[in-house]
Amino acid sequence: GGGGVSETETAVSSTSATTVGTFAKANFRSASILAQITQGSNYQVGRYLLIHDGTTVTTIEESAVATGSMLGTFEGVIDGSDVDFNVTMSSSSSATVTTKIDTISIP
Repeated sequence: GGGGVSETETAVSSTSATTVGTFAKANFRSASILAQITQGSNYQVGRYLLIHDGTTVTTIEESAVATGSMLGTFEGVIDGSDVDFNVTMSSSSSATVTTKIDTISIP
């Protein structure tokens, strides 16, 4: 068991990077994230792995699928004392991004 899973819904209507999940970098080293985008009648879901060394976040997309074109891309970044999980949408049309973040503690 890690730090536990929390689900967050974030409204996004921009093509700028938007934080859709976060965790404390001092408490957690890595996370597995499920991220779903709903934009009108278009949908995307993906699974992502993040790990950080306190300065840099490495993010990989394990898998992702959409009902049509991919709607957005995801990346982890350090923001002060947090690791942020950001989405960059392909379109600024109103969307909802739902994330489930399963963190693993720093021993």
